[in-house]
Amino acid sequence: MADRKIQSKKRYVLAFLIGTFIFINVFFLTYSISYFEYQRISSEQQQLSYDIFKDELYYSLFDKNNCSLSSLSKISEDLRFQGSIIDELEKKLGKNNQGVLFRKKFYSLIELEHFEFIGKMNDKCKFNISTILFFYSNEDKDIKNSESVGRLLDSVYTRNNDLVIYSFDINLDDELIIGLKKEYLIIEPFTIIINKKIKVVDPKNIEEIEKYLS
Repeated sequence: MADRKIQSKKRYVLAFLIGTFIFINVFFLTYSISYFEYQRISSEQQQLSYDIFKDELYYSLFDKNNCSLSSLSKISEDLRFQGSIIDELEKKLGKNNQGVLFRKKFYSLIELEHFEFIGKMNDKCKFNISTILFFYSNEDKDIKNSESVGRLLDSVYTRNNDLVIYSFDINLDDELIIGLKKEYLIIEPFTIIINKKIKVVDPKNIEEIEKYLS
């Protein structure tokens, strides 16, 4: 009986050690993947920011009559893709992670660069590209509604070709976000600004949004 008890204890200890080893390896693997994703988006954001600045300066300085949408469409898709990557980083590293928060601030800066460029192209090239500024919140009490409006905007985006949607965390401690909220009188999350002038709070269906698109 004594030998059997000793063998049982050994098995428990061995099982505990194996379980701990597996847990630690899975944890480090997950963290490593998130870290490499963070490094990748850091590099891509720098490239994207450069592309927007370059196109805007080239358009302003050298080629005012060139109104091609090809490069603009590529940048818009890259911008949208990076937004989804930041969402993943928030889930894996935490929404209060300082590195993730910095990337979100830099992403907001790139969005506003792009937003300004779209405005110039609409004015000078007579384009008809609609824009939507979406102010969301990651707070626990707000996240369900924010995700609901986000899904609604995804549907609007797929139904409308000449549309760019920019998302901003209303709680982000950043001067640009604070300035935006003052500019458009943003008080609560789930608010969208359509074409710089129409404010819709917590839209419930596509029609509430599409009727204001140009």
